[in-house]
Amino acid sequence: MVRDVLAAGAGKAKALLRVYLHSRKVRAAAHALAEALAESRDVWNWPGDRLPVGAEMSQQVEKLTRRLKLETEAHYRLEALFRTAAGGRSVPAL
Repeated sequence: MVRDVLAAGAGKAKALLRVYLHSRKVRAAAHALAEALAESRDVWNWPGDRLPVGAEMSQQVEKLTRRLKLETEAHYRLEALFRTAAGGRSVPAL
């Protein structure tokens, strides 16, 4: 019984580490996306120039958007590991 509890605790600790790492990746991707979009707006709103955003920048924004979506979905899946059947509270809150 004690071994089962310890094994479950170790599993939850590993899952918590994965949630933390994914949240860092999500923050980094969101920051990179915000920078790319800001650069895109700067290029687009340059006084006197109405040039479309380059293909490379558009691809970069699309790539970051897809990565952010995937990381967010992974974060939610890992976060669900901490939900308990009773009460729906996370393990650290118990």
